[in-house]
Amino acid sequence: MSFPTHSAPCFTWHLPTDSLVFCAPALLLLGLTPETAPRTMADFLDRLPEPQRHFLQRQRQMALTGKAPGCLSCSYTYNGRHIREDLNIIQCDAEGRPQTILGTFDLRDEVSLPVGEDGGYWTYIRKEGELLLDARCAGLLGLASGAGPLDRASLRRLRRLYRAAGSLARLRRWLDIPLCSGRQSLLLMPSRSEELPLLLTASVLHRDREGRALVVSGSLAPFLAGKAAPVGGADRLLLAMDACSDGLWDWDATTGKVYYSQNYLSMLGHTPETYPAELDSWVRSVHPDDYEKTVNMQMRVAASPAEGDAFSCTYRIRRADGSWLWVLGRGCVTSRDSQGRALRIVGMHTDISSLQHDRNVLEKKIRLDPLTGVYNRYHLDGLLQQVRKDRGPLSVLMADVNGLKMINDHLGHHTGDELLRTAAQQLLKHIRQEDCLARLGGDEFVMVLSCPCDVVRERLSTIRKALDAWNAAGGLPLELSFGLAGSDDGSVAPEILLRQADARMMEEKKQVRAASHARIRAWLEARTGRKVPVDDPRL
Repeated sequence: MSFPTHSAPCFTWHLPTDSLVFCAPALLLLGLTPETAPRTMADFLDRLPEPQRHFLQRQRQMALTGKAPGCLSCSYTYNGRHIREDLNIIQCDAEGRPQTILGTFDLRDEVSLPVGEDGGYWTYIRKEGELLLDARCAGLLGLASGAGPLDRASLRRLRRLYRAAGSLARLRRWLDIPLCSGRQSLLLMPSRSEELPLLLTASVLHRDREGRALVVSGSLAPFLAGKAAPVGGADRLLLAMDACSDGLWDWDATTGKVYYSQNYLSMLGHTPETYPAELDSWVRSVHPDDYEKTVNMQMRVAASPAEGDAFSCTYRIRRADGSWLWVLGRGCVTSRDSQGRALRIVGMHTDISSLQHDRNVLEKKIRLDPLTGVYNRYHLDGLLQQVRKDRGPLSVLMADVNGLKMINDHLGHHTGDELLRTAAQQLLKHIRQEDCLARLGGDEFVMVLSCPCDVVRERLSTIRKALDAWNAAGGLPLELSFGLAGSDDGSVAPEILLRQADARMMEEKKQVRAASHARIRAWLEARTGRKVPVDDPRL
């Protein structure tokens, strides 16, 4: 599956199903077609050489286990193309585990980039004692092995090329300090004068119970003229970004002025007159629900280097016509004053509205039963996790469709499917928007309602009357057995209520079995003109 159009090469990775969705520019950048595109992350990684595959598998494992920050970056070679990849966690479940990741691609043409201006990324996993490098990081260190784990021979060579022993010892001491600062910078000086110094940055991704760092990741970049060189240089980067289809912004924190590129303004349907070159123009446009993770987060980054120099987030921003646009925002502090406060920050916005739409469509497909259109077991499990935390009134109503097998055998499965759809439609008429109706599979449905049992009993009485009216009209025989359980103060776990409701439903099914099956048998005989034996086991 791929997106028809998109402004930037992007993809989504739905972790529970390991499904990938690529936009058309991403397929073009990777040299793929919709037919040859990998459908799963496992398939994607299988197409990489072993060293790169090992590195990316470890990086993605951190995302799967929730041990990664909001954004992970690396570079690697795919189909002969040098790719820069950013992974952004954009959706988590009730327990905080990542569910959906947005990935973006950039094509790195190494031939056109001046030597020494591009940075690389690395990750250190302390328990295994393993240092993983991406392809560019390995290249900066003069290692021919490419992306992957750093072996002992390469480590010894690194110590010879760069006077790294003291710096690495300092890094180890920093890792041993409980609750050490989340960021560290080290300067690696070359043994030979013709080589460039390298600036290594490190950030803690995961700690143990005592606060010691377990997983660390960071960047490695040339150190030129006393300061680390941004990728391509800040001014060159601004020109390149301004020429692309994404929106560029450049904030001068000393004056409070912000440059918004023409693409940025066009993306929002504004002009320089309607969107003044000041920070408040952007602040006022951010969706209120996204304010904390965007505005407040960027203000913290601007105030102190302790928050890091780079950031990435997805959020909604208001267009001139009042509609909301989903964007991927990325930015980087290019300079700070002696107090650590940002002097200049540059960044870009990528329109991900089509990506967000297709992600919502995919999410909807994952959560809905394809036959009846109601929610499925996957959605129900997530809902029960959430209501367990809410601890409010909760009722669970189980429903079982009687005689489904007899309908399937005598009239075909298409009629049985119609019966299930009819049951779902009838039950949907009696729930509120905040309630949930899910199909558990087969002939069973469950309603989860955030109200006391007495209220649901009244509603159940209404449902039974509606079913009687349906059957009296002569349509498909819709015979349902019900079981109700509830907790008015939320003290009973949802899973227990589910089991109680299921047991009570089975009790009712036994009680009404004879009368219900007699009505179904009579309807089938009238419909088919054939006798149905009273002792037919399928009833």
